Amino acid sequence: MKKVKERFTTAKGVAYYPHISKPDQNYGGYKVNLCLSKEDAEPTIAVIKNVLTQGIQMDKALKKSITKQAPLPFKDEVGEDGVPTGNIIFKLKSGEDYKPAVFDSKNKAMINHNIWGGSIIKVGGTADYYNTNIGAGVTLRLNAVQIIEYVQGSDGADRFGFTEEEGFSFEDEFIEAVEREAEKDTGEPLPDEPVQLELPL
Repeated sequence: MKKVKERFTTAKGVAYYPHISKPDQNYGGYKVNLCLSKEDAEPTIAVIKNVLTQGIQMDKALKKSITKQAPLPFKDEVGEDGVPTGNIIFKLKSGEDYKPAVFDSKNKAMINHNIWGGSIIKVGGTADYYNTNIGAGVTLRLNAVQIIEYVQGSDGADRFGFTEEEGFSFEDEFIEAVEREAEKDTGEPLPDEPVQLELPL
């Protein structure tokens, strides 16, 4: 039986809680919540409603039971004060075996990436109709992502908000200590050429 689905590409939006670079271990797949302005969200909402309408019509024609309508894969964003912000949040996901393709703003494929929340992205996806025991609804499949503004995760000092400053450098201190020891052994100062050292981990 032919499935009811439709491809779409979103406008630029803010990525919330992205698991694009690696799957979410709790969910078992890739996902992202995409925040768009209400105006920018309208084309994607239209796709979802169109797929849902076509799917329900198909099931009715096939005399398939429809118990109820499942929750739609988008909702109003609500601020900390409980008041809607005027933005819409879409929930997109894909299975662990379906890693989304990632491209930069110039449409060049990105192989290595660590995409964090706050990145500005566009999403290419598929609105896929379903009818199960939870009702008739639409799932947004996460197929591909284009990075417009890249917020990259890090395990280094910058993830704590530190930036490079003038001052103490462990590398400089280490090199100077090695040079002092060498001078003691030879009695002669080392040449001024750069010294290539392998620093300890």
